[in-house]
Amino acid sequence: MLHLAAYGAHAEAVQLLLNLGADPGAKDRFGLTAVHYAIVAALKKVGKYVRSIHCKDGTWAAKDRRGIDWGAEVPLGEGDVGIENYLRTLDELGYTGPLTIEREIAHDPERQKADIGQAVTLLEELRAKIG
Repeated sequence: MLHLAAYGAHAEAVQLLLNLGADPGAKDRFGLTAVHYAIVAALKKVGKYVRSIHCKDGTWAAKDRRGIDWGAEVPLGEGDVGIENYLRTLDELGYTGPLTIEREIAHDPERQKADIGQAVTLLEELRAKIG
């Protein structure tokens, strides 16, 4: 139910379901969370105004810490964002602008450079796959 409410951008229904204990990190049979559907719904509403995209990934905070902690940033494609689904939505909207890779680990520049390189490869592969 939370997935449907999120996809339909029904904010009051989403809030009610969350208040009743719905898990925003629960995945459906496609491996997507309600947040994925909310992002897609929002993007479809404002997509024509989008001029650039920042690509980064992260994982949910522990279930008992959600709403308190942010979770963790991870290399693109290794977290809970669902970058392929996001890129498919951008493609459906006709987005052709830049994709800027973010990896906020300045304390480890070698890993940052390697993660950004892997992200470039991932984005190129997904763009070829999507069309």
